[in-house]
Amino acid sequence: MKYIGQYAALAMAMLSGTLFLNGFVRLLRAYNYTHQPLASALLSASDTLFVGITCLASARIYQLLVRSKSDAISKAQTEVELSYVGFLGAWSCILFMLHKMNLPQRTVSSRPLVAFVLATAVVVWAGVVMRKTLFKKSADALAGSGGEALRHWRGAHIIGFTHAMSIAIFGAVLRFIGCSWHIAGIFFGLSLCFLLLWRPRQMAATSAHPA
Repeated sequence: MKYIGQYAALAMAMLSGTLFLNGFVRLLRAYNYTHQPLASALLSASDTLFVGITCLASARIYQLLVRSKSDAISKAQTEVELSYVGFLGAWSCILFMLHKMNLPQRTVSSRPLVAFVLATAVVVWAGVVMRKTLFKKSADALAGSGGEALRHWRGAHIIGFTHAMSIAIFGAVLRFIGCSWHIAGIFFGLSLCFLLLWRPRQMAATSAHPA
């Protein structure tokens, strides 16, 4: 796990460096080595934002790897936090990809929208119930089998991350079929809210507050 995290940090650092250099070259081309005003069409705020998010993710991965310890609880917490960074990165990548694709807006029937709203409600309900159940099992097993407690604790977090990410995927699908950003953005916003709400918790805090 440690080596996988190191390679992931290296890959993200290389990606951020490549994007930074690409943006810098585009900046030079826009400026054209003169004191002319910058051509806004060649500069993208989304590119700059994505580079910033990538750099922050790389820094967070490096921080997690540095502070990681050899005991089982610390390894599990590091694994969950690395997974969390990955899910946040995936959320950002999907949003960035859709923005760059600039898909046309079309008239869409209300049936897909209603179906995805219902699916979102089911996903949120299932996420809440399953997280509470697994956190409770983790707290109950903590006094006995530490390995079983860690499995339940890790599973509760992964389920929360995947359910929150599913809402962003629903928004991406709606954008692909022609819905406006006003509608798809609501799904992305809800997804981000649940990713932040269901962020990783410490083992002790989880046992005391399983909700």
